[in-house]
Amino acid sequence: MAFLKLDNGELLKNIRRFAKKNGLTLAEVATLAGLSASAIYSWKKHTPSVGTLKEVAQVLGTSYTKLVGKEREPSPKRATKVAVDLKKVVENKKNQFEYDGQPITPEQLKIIRNVLKSMFKTPRR
Repeated sequence: MAFLKLDNGELLKNIRRFAKKNGLTLAEVATLAGLSASAIYSWKKHTPSVGTLKEVAQVLGTSYTKLVGKEREPSPKRATKVAVDLKKVVENKKNQFEYDGQPITPEQLKIIRNVLKSMFKTPRR
């Protein structure tokens, strides 16, 4: 099996481009992919695994090969936003959350979950 040689500079540029298309920061992309908020920034110095890159590609609504620059995208027509299910995000134990640079405690996360549940609770008939 042949391995792709990745240009980390191009990889980060592509991730930034896809994140911008989706209205996300790199920290948000990382969190949605189940990584630490600063994980993507560390890829300047080391290359992530193929599995990790596939998770990031999924969050960004693209393919692994487009993300790593081995397949070019057709001319952009209209940027489409990828829907993110907040329930899956806040219930994923791997995610680490921050707000304005401050870590969110487990107690605060529980409150956030409860607020979201109450906001989207289906009214009973």
